[in-house]
Amino acid sequence: MPYHHHPVLAGLTLAAAMSLGLPAAAQQASDSTPVCGGDAQWLGGDGSQDIADSPAALSAQAQVAGGQQALFAFRTGAAGQALRVEASAPDGDPAITLLTEDGDVIAENDDTPVSLNSALETTVGAGIYCVAVRSVGNSAMSATVQVSRPEQAALLPQGGDDAGIDRIAACTPDTPAESLVQGVLDERLGQGAVTATQDGTQTGYYRFSLAQGMPLTLRAASPTLDPMLRLYDAQGTLLGENDDADGLNSRLDFATALTPADYCVAVAALSAQPGELTVSAEKLDVEAFLRNAYRKGELSPPADGTHPIQAVDLAQVAQTVVLHDGATQWLGFDLDQPTVVIINAFGGLVGADPRLVLFAASGAVAGENDDVDGGTDARLGPVLLEPGRYHLGVVDVGRNDGSAGPIRPIGLTFDRFLRAE
Repeated sequence: MPYHHHPVLAGLTLAAAMSLGLPAAAQQASDSTPVCGGDAQWLGGDGSQDIADSPAALSAQAQVAGGQQALFAFRTGAAGQALRVEASAPDGDPAITLLTEDGDVIAENDDTPVSLNSALETTVGAGIYCVAVRSVGNSAMSATVQVSRPEQAALLPQGGDDAGIDRIAACTPDTPAESLVQGVLDERLGQGAVTATQDGTQTGYYRFSLAQGMPLTLRAASPTLDPMLRLYDAQGTLLGENDDADGLNSRLDFATALTPADYCVAVAALSAQPGELTVSAEKLDVEAFLRNAYRKGELSPPADGTHPIQAVDLAQVAQTVVLHDGATQWLGFDLDQPTVVIINAFGGLVGADPRLVLFAASGAVAGENDDVDGGTDARLGPVLLEPGRYHLGVVDVGRNDGSAGPIRPIGLTFDRFLRAE
């Protein structure tokens, strides 16, 4: 189905449109050379080692600047090579992405089930690959990066029953637990939120009762830890769990009123270590919940003028800049015919980590993207959109937990391709 790029690249077919913005084939890697969409260094030395027959795992130390990424290349000559890719940062939160030589994403991971470190396992064919390492939250970070075969020693501890979510057992009637509040919770919440604190080395269980059904928000938060939150009924049946709803903090929202009954909330840090962890309960404010969802880019705001949405005419605007203050910035546009759209967001040079999410008028997600080409910038599309109204959310991932900070400009470009007559 041919499409025209309008107004600049008239006459391109859809196939040409689909190729725009994608990285060209990379050159053969050397000690430091453009590959995988960036300037990569070899893991384990000068690139002469093949992970398929290397007697030891391939590793390197990464110095990751705030808002940037470190890129490391390796090779395998095996047709079906099983790999373990890991990153460890004692004082940071690394995220890793495994890329092909052309910069296409194969797999990615942020946190392991038991820590803020990262690990993934996959199988690849013969060729050159890269590991991209970035710091979640955009702070400077020192990390160790390692690629190994499954039979070689791992960089990170392999699980364990004493860490992370494995330390949260079902809260049954026999589980020792504290009372979150004296009396029934719904009566106490009329005075405001209820909180309790614990040390990050412990798993906390807190019981509460509801005399009347009510919508409820439960949170687990810490300035230094990554908490996990679960809610059980009185018999120990899991009703909900969450990790990282608000940055590294956890949140469970029950917009439909929980029924009158007894409950137990369980909290633990994914990486057990000293530090303060706070669990809280509060009555869910539906309007505040919706405003927060719009701010985070989780829901499309209404088009009734109650939430700011910048109008963009894609027939006239090929690029623009949004001044990002930490809350999702919303743009709206209309299409009067089927159109292929490509949207790019650039913010890495100013420390932003843009994410794009596109909603149709129905509220359904029409497309989304976080990182592209091994970096922290974003590209949405090519995507074929039907006629109608669309809302584009521009998120700054590092500040999507509600924190504020200096204004960061994020540049946007729009390419559109119309059906050829």
